Amino acid sequence: MPEDVAIRKHVDDLFRYLDTYEKSYGQFETEAFLQTYHGICAVFQALRQQRDKAVSVDEYLLDKIKLSPLTSSDLRQAAVQVLITFFESEADIDGLSNRSYTYCRGLRAVKQDAPFFEGHLVPVLFRDGSLNNNSRLNSFLLHEIARFLNTFGKGLKADLSPEPFAALSDPLKILELARRRQQLGTDLLKDRTSLEFHLQRIDAFGKLRQKSRLCEFYLKEWHYLAEKSFWSKIKAALGEVGGKFRGAFSSSRYFRLVITQRNPAYAYYVFIILLFVALAVYVPIKWNDYASHRLDEFQKRTVQTPGGGR
Repeated sequence: MPEDVAIRKHVDDLFRYLDTYEKSYGQFETEAFLQTYHGICAVFQALRQQRDKAVSVDEYLLDKIKLSPLTSSDLRQAAVQVLITFFESEADIDGLSNRSYTYCRGLRAVKQDAPFFEGHLVPVLFRDGSLNNNSRLNSFLLHEIARFLNTFGKGLKADLSPEPFAALSDPLKILELARRRQQLGTDLLKDRTSLEFHLQRIDAFGKLRQKSRLCEFYLKEWHYLAEKSFWSKIKAALGEVGGKFRGAFSSSRYFRLVITQRNPAYAYYVFIILLFVALAVYVPIKWNDYASHRLDEFQKRTVQTPGGGR
C-alpha cells in the first residue's frame, strides 16, 4: 500500500472513531483511537521532506474536518485542534501545507496556540463528565498538550515556587505538574529542592485532590498522595489536640482568653482527652479481671481433674 494511501486510511479511521464516539459511545474503542492518532503523528516528521505528500495530506485533513463542526463533541474539538497544531508545527516548513491548521485556528476565540490550549482546551478536559469520564482519553490529551507546550511553547520554569503555583487554576496546576514530569522526570518527590517535594510537605496535594475527581485521579496515578494508616491518623489527631492544649497553657492570660472565647471547642478537646485517659485505665483493669477469671477457672479444673491433688 503506497504511503499516502496508508495515511489517508489512518485519517479515515480517526474521523470514523470520532463519529462513533459522538453517536454510539458504547461501541467506541479507546485504544484503537489512540493507536490511529499515533499512526498519523508518526509521519509528520517524514512529511517535512515530502512536500507534495504534505500538501496532499493537509488537503485531505481539511476535507475531513469540514464534515462536522469541531464543537460537536469535546473529543473532536480537543483531538483535532491538538493534532492539527502538531501537524503545522512539525510538517509544514514552507507555509504550503497549513490550510487545515489555518481553518482550525480561525475557529478559535484565542488564536495563539499556547494560550488557547491553556485557557480553553485544558478547562474543557476538566469539566464535569468530560470525555464521558474516560480517564484514559483524558490522560492522553492532557499529556499531548503538555508535550506540545514543552516542545513549542514557553520554556518550563524548573524552580517554580509554591506561591505562583497556588495562583494557577486547578486544571492548570495539573497541566503544570504533567509538564514537569515529562521534562524533569517522574521522581521529583525525592528531590528536596523540587516544587513537588514542598507541595507534599504543606499538604497541597491533599487539598487539590478534594477539588475534583480528575485532580484526585492524576495525583493518585502519579503517586503524589501519601496514604496515611489508621494509627498515623490517630497519632496526628492526638498531636494536634496536644499542641492546642500546650499552646493554651503556655500563658495564664492566654488560657483565660481561650476558655472564655472557645468554650465549645475546648469542651470537646477535654472530652476526647478524658475519654482516652479513661480507656487507658479501664482496658488494663478489665484485662487483669479477665486474666484472673481465666486463672481461677484453670485452677478449679485442675483440682477437679483425677489426680489433681497429688
